[in-house]
Amino acid sequence: MGYFTDTDFEDTCDMIDCINEVVERNIRNNFEQTSADKLSLDIRAGYRIFVNRDYIATSNRRELDYYGGFEYVDRDSVTVIGDYTFYDSNDERVSDCIEAFYESMDNEMEAGLDR
Repeated sequence: MGYFTDTDFEDTCDMIDCINEVVERNIRNNFEQTSADKLSLDIRAGYRIFVNRDYIATSNRRELDYYGGFEYVDRDSVTVIGDYTFYDSNDERVSDCIEAFYESMDNEMEAGLDR
């Protein structure tokens, strides 16, 4: 928790930049980048979507909401932090997409081993 507790920001833009930096570092370290088709969604929902076992994250919320149907994700399962929107796996739509992602990864690994 300590990252922001002792931080005095010069201005609001500085604060936003720091928040985005922390979020992007967390995404790099804890998420896998994928495209919408690996989540069993319309490819137009996006190419830069980030997934882990608990969340789907994107900086292109409009595309994921519109083409991926995420506008129907329960509000309690959506968190916006800086430039990123996180969708919690507590919502069935999100958990189904996460499951589809890991199944597609397993299938790719199996196909690679069969060669």
